Amino acid sequence: MATTDNLIDFLKPSSDSTESLYKQLSRSLNNAIQDGLLSPGDALIPERDLATRLKMSRITVRKAIDQLVEIGLLVKRQGAGTVVSENVDLVLHKNLSSLNSFTADMKKRGLESYSRVVLREEGKASPKEALILNLNEGDLVHRLNRVRYLVNEPLLYEIAVIPASIISITSALDNSLYELLEAKNMNPVTAKQNIHAIIADDNLADKLEVAPGSAVLFVERRGDS
Repeated sequence: MATTDNLIDFLKPSSDSTESLYKQLSRSLNNAIQDGLLSPGDALIPERDLATRLKMSRITVRKAIDQLVEIGLLVKRQGAGTVVSENVDLVLHKNLSSLNSFTADMKKRGLESYSRVVLREEGKASPKEALILNLNEGDLVHRLNRVRYLVNEPLLYEIAVIPASIISITSALDNSLYELLEAKNMNPVTAKQNIHAIIADDNLADKLEVAPGSAVLFVERRGDS
């Protein structure tokens, strides 16, 4: 965990931003977790102290913290205050220019792969999506959920969320998202990747054709162009 002074400097709101203070703080706390300034199990500075140091009201600080509790990044524990969730257990920084899409990866290995579309929709960004993708409330995103098959066996269940202002998700049905983004000169050049083991619920188990309760790897990757 970073020193308190360093963390406070990192969390200070920008006077140039048009975002509300609670949104700025929520986003900064999320970035502090992703960048390793706050580690899993770390206790957050008490709300009262945080409000005083950042010159914010306690209501503003509480609203920002509650948003991160809602999406599972922070946990409130009786007697321990607010701590970083243990589920944020591994963050890897990779150069996406050295990574291929699933389709390209399989072709490189000479393996047969295909996808089955489970969900295709446009909608307003959820609080978690807005926070991760640096969007405002009400901004539209395209969602594309696919089961990826390797030699007729389900290998992974992929959930892609892309700001509607960048690309139409329908154009990705028969193409690689990486290739489509690269064609628009918007391909990601850096990524933050969160990996941890989860237990497959009935819904996920059905898609991957495994028994409910099976252990699977959950990989969340956020790309930045």
